[in-house]
Amino acid sequence: MNRTVCILDENKECDNCMECEICDLDPNKICDNCGKCLDIRDYAAIRIDRVYTDPSEYHEK
Repeated sequence: MNRTVCILDENKECDNCMECEICDLDPNKICDNCGKCLDIRDYAAIRIDRVYTDPSEYHEK
């Protein structure tokens, strides 16, 4: 029987306690990969200062 090491305690063998599946923010919830603990956003924004429609308008400084 192959035993794996616990991902939370490397000195312990996995005993299927499921502690690794508990949400970091709400201990009464099983992790559903919502990303709230990682501050993941659903969007990214890029600020656009100017749009060049003619390549001759662009001059590098």
